[in-house]
Amino acid sequence: MKKFVTLFLLIIPLLSGCVQTKVIDNLTLVNAGGIDYVDGNKIKVTALFTIYDEQKKAEDKNITMTMHHNAGIIEHLSREATSPVLIGDLDFLGIDMKTAKRGIYPIIDTLQREPSVGSRLYLAVSEGSANELLLGTYGSEGNAKFISTMIETNIKHRDIPRTNLHMFASDFFQKAKGAYLPILKKVSDTKLIIDGLAIFSKDKMVYKVPVDEMFYFKLLVDQHNRGSLDVKIHDKGATIQNIRSRSTIRTDMETMTVDIRYNMTGIITKYTGRKLKSNLIEEISKNAEDKIEKKILKLLTDFQRKGIDPIGFERKFIQQHRNFNHQLWEENYKNITFKVHSNVTISESGTLE
Repeated sequence: MKKFVTLFLLIIPLLSGCVQTKVIDNLTLVNAGGIDYVDGNKIKVTALFTIYDEQKKAEDKNITMTMHHNAGIIEHLSREATSPVLIGDLDFLGIDMKTAKRGIYPIIDTLQREPSVGSRLYLAVSEGSANELLLGTYGSEGNAKFISTMIETNIKHRDIPRTNLHMFASDFFQKAKGAYLPILKKVSDTKLIIDGLAIFSKDKMVYKVPVDEMFYFKLLVDQHNRGSLDVKIHDKGATIQNIRSRSTIRTDMETMTVDIRYNMTGIITKYTGRKLKSNLIEEISKNAEDKIEKKILKLLTDFQRKGIDPIGFERKFIQQHRNFNHQLWEENYKNITFKVHSNVTISESGTLE
């Protein structure tokens, strides 16, 4: 695998020495890429680039090749490209789930070493073929722009934790915290959805956080500002929009206990009953607190069972205890006691009357 990925990423420096003598119209600027595992010896590589007509209308073109992983990818690419290929404008790289489960170390290592690739590059795992995901018809500005904007919007306003190449690589190459990537799924030729989070152990995907649990995951690893929480109250339902939140994590080395305290201020944006009375607000808050605590504990139990630590509890133990013992951590991680305390405050100003 390492050979074929390295070959794929050799696209990056291709003809870089000639950049200063070329005008942009005479270059093929790859802005999205995809890697798909085919079988033991074959892989599929997709390079996506956008061209614009005289009216500035975007049209996606692609170079797609299936080849032996030891084949000369530069030669194959050069035969199909009509102009020199550069990848410094790469906005998005999709990796199919088969590849993610087999290991992605060569991909991340090579991207990190290549100075022409920006650290803000978005990475994602594709539920299905990365090639098919890239070749949809999603927006007027081209698929690379659409996908990268979709990820950015979900980071700022929804449930994807902050991520890019730099942040992923930071988690990926350290031992005290696991790495994660969003999962994208193509549901039609014109529609993509966020389909969960891929959690990695070393360089392999080993766990999927379902999309309906991403809210709780982000509470633990990120500053969560705009996500929403659905709560049941009797036979009705309410939606709380998160407007401000903060979490703190304290650890105890002697008892191997983790204490998590989460504070959230939100507004109720939806209520399925006829009228939301003030005496129900406290009950909605309590139900939200109970749900948050149960969902977080469920996630943490799953992580313990899998032996993964994407939240970075080991990092917290290291930061908070000078006498941290890594061997003790390894032996006791699956037996750590988690205590979760949540406090949800409903802002009167945003509450439905």
